[in-house]
Amino acid sequence: MRLSKVLEVKKKKLRSRIFTFGVIITGILSITFAIITFYGQNAGNFVMSMDYDAYNRGIILSSDVEFTNPTARLLTEPIEDARDMTYSWLKLEEVNQTDGNYLDTDYDYVAYTFYVKNDGFETVDITYHLRMTEIHRDIDEAIRILIIEDGTETMYQKIDKVNSDGQLPYYPEIMPTPKFFVNDTIVARESFTKFEPGEVRKFSVIMWLEGYDPDTNDEILGGRIKLQMNFSIDGLN
Repeated sequence: MRLSKVLEVKKKKLRSRIFTFGVIITGILSITFAIITFYGQNAGNFVMSMDYDAYNRGIILSSDVEFTNPTARLLTEPIEDARDMTYSWLKLEEVNQTDGNYLDTDYDYVAYTFYVKNDGFETVDITYHLRMTEIHRDIDEAIRILIIEDGTETMYQKIDKVNSDGQLPYYPEIMPTPKFFVNDTIVARESFTKFEPGEVRKFSVIMWLEGYDPDTNDEILGGRIKLQMNFSIDGLN
């Protein structure tokens, strides 16, 4: 039963909604951000990439834990014609067990799992930023982004607006307590320290259109969004 049917019980009509999720999940491990200001101009969409110098220092990406093909770039696949859903419909166990792109045959959301490894000889601190690089029709008001880092879930969203009665929207109790976007373009800014030689970090990034969010309405029909996830080595700039 789709979320629109669930919400009909509350006498709140949800129409079918179609959107395009264009996601650039970009792992860029760089000495300075200035090096990557031109990222993606000719590389196509849905890319994860790493700065050349950082790659040479041994910080590598892979879509599988064995690092059979360590690389400075990974490609994701977009989800087109996405419809509203909700957190409880995410197949998190299947996402966790699937390296690279996970395609849910029942629901519409972006899910990608990848790994970061320190294959070099020095311990480093890493900061990563998740940015929205393109936003159309205010679709960022309605999306949720879940980052699972080594099994720890953090959900991000824009701050909800109060309704005409001064109340915040209703969400099921199963929904994680969100962290709010840093600003209008940056979703998250996080870090992990003492990333030692030989250490591996596992990331899953999941994005969906939250049907319980009142901003999921006909005003954002045809909306699309692109994101890029940038990793940098601290203390080297």
